[in-house]
Amino acid sequence: MNDAEGYDVLRLIEHSKSCYVSSEYVRGTPLIRWMKYHPNLSKEQLFFWIHDMAGQLERIHKCRGKPCYRYVNPYSMIITEEKELYFLDTSAKSNEKQLQIMRRRSVREHFLPPGEQYYQSESEFLDIYGLGKTMQYLLSVSEPKPGLTRGETARFQKVISKSLNGHSKRAYAKVSEFRKDIPVYRMAERHSIKGRLLLGLLAAVTAAAAIGAGIYRNMVSVSAFPAEPDGMAEDLGAQYLEKNDLGEDEPDNRDKRRADELAKELGFLYFLEKQDYEKAGRYFKEAEETEGLADLSGYMLTEDISGQAENLLILLQEIEKTTPAEDKENYNLCLIEGYRILNSEEAAKNMVRLCEICEKTAGEAIMQKLTAYMAYGYEKTGEMAKAAEKYTELLAWAEGDAAREEIYKKLVYLRQEMGETDAAGAFCRQGLEELKGSVELRLMHIALQCADEGIEREVCAQTVRRYIEEIPEITEEEDFKKLVREYGIVIEGEDIWVGR
Repeated sequence: MNDAEGYDVLRLIEHSKSCYVSSEYVRGTPLIRWMKYHPNLSKEQLFFWIHDMAGQLERIHKCRGKPCYRYVNPYSMIITEEKELYFLDTSAKSNEKQLQIMRRRSVREHFLPPGEQYYQSESEFLDIYGLGKTMQYLLSVSEPKPGLTRGETARFQKVISKSLNGHSKRAYAKVSEFRKDIPVYRMAERHSIKGRLLLGLLAAVTAAAAIGAGIYRNMVSVSAFPAEPDGMAEDLGAQYLEKNDLGEDEPDNRDKRRADELAKELGFLYFLEKQDYEKAGRYFKEAEETEGLADLSGYMLTEDISGQAENLLILLQEIEKTTPAEDKENYNLCLIEGYRILNSEEAAKNMVRLCEICEKTAGEAIMQKLTAYMAYGYEKTGEMAKAAEKYTELLAWAEGDAAREEIYKKLVYLRQEMGETDAAGAFCRQGLEELKGSVELRLMHIALQCADEGIEREVCAQTVRRYIEEIPEITEEEDFKKLVREYGIVIEGEDIWVGR
């Protein structure tokens, strides 16, 4: 079906705590008609639209005068030819026909609460009610692939209930509250245990030490031990050293075992949580049967491991062979860090294999780190779908604009490499919805559209025009200048053309 028509829609630009609105002409289809012919949309697209409609409505409420939209329903949302969602400009005379449709009794009864018979009143409650009903409609007519999980279904039901029950104490007062409760899309785990073992054999081939120490450390905050007050570990270490430096009497076996256990625990703490490998090595040397971990701590302090790579690989293999069952998880986590700093196929394969073992029992904090390592490993081995799955999972944990932007860029790149340009574009838009100042995501989106021969050049030009208006200095970026040369983009004042 291709019955796109022209509509004037709202274009919302957020700046600081205010929002500015203008009108833009697009070709598209009302959401309710689009869904009639496209119920099998992807789960990513479904989640993106729900977040996007809530985000746009929140921005409308931020505009000067705190206006309400009134006509919140699937007839007032336009889906463009590139699957972007816009709110209809209800003040435009060109949209009068669509307004007449929305004023019909059959529409009003479905998207207005009992007691509100006409789209005359304005209030945030009515907008939130319409948003909840629209989301309810979208979930009822769509057949997303993959399907919703039980947890996601329960979250959506909760949001809908709080949207429609305006007299409840738990009802939403602001769209921002609505947005916070919408579940975030996470790709479902599809691999069996047998499949995970196979993934381990196919794992990353060139994992670089810089990645583990750099981007992933920014993406996630990982702690292998429960948080404790500053100085606690130092106090424990002082007690241990004092106890063993007395030297006057040999401790009995029980005291020696306790001292060994304490030294080993402190070694794991400094190695895994604090990344203080010098202190970790000191405590591992004090304990019995952890000489290998002490040596590994020394390698972790080496800036350039290339000249000692073979010796480190042999050491890691020996440690793994002699790992005691009672400390297997901590040992494996240390081994993962050791394999991470080696730039070889064998080391990368072992790193991912151990990550897959640890993820079966790891808590959420450690899972963040394991997921980041596996995402990188799958990307390096060319297993783009698995890499995209792990990067998507990281979005649920990552904090800070810089880290989240890196993940969105990875997802756009991976989806493009997989030939899934629609999904790549969706991640561009989702990232920009969240990271409104991102120049790089805008440049990636322009490049995606210009490279897609199925997208009309006027659509590409509209995107370029919009991004220049939002961030004028984007034209000074070297990557933007490259796009201008590559795709024949012509800019003459406010007129923009895309040549090819």
